Amino acid sequence: MPETNLTMIGPDGRAGTLTPQQQALLQAAQAQLQADPQFQQLQRPTLSRVEVNGGLVPTDPGYLYLRYDVPGAVPQEFWAHYGSQNHVAWKSGQVTVKQA
Repeated sequence: MPETNLTMIGPDGRAGTLTPQQQALLQAAQAQLQADPQFQQLQRPTLSRVEVNGGLVPTDPGYLYLRYDVPGAVPQEFWAHYGSQNHVAWKSGQVTVKQA
């Protein structure tokens, strides 16, 4: 099983560690995906990579990148951000998490 890479990409392109706020968005996005019926149909999806684009703000699409490896299938990629309501858009891969 691959190890998950948790990386924050800063505006200057350097890698760093995730802040508590970025970790919270990651956890909320994962929970939302786990509850999604389409995601539940995937066979053993494994989160293999996470990147936070530090050049964006948490409400910008593309802020948080999630890659799930699926044995024998194409990896599934999602881009999570905060918005006004919870929503998973499978066609675009956007995951909107309602900010508390």
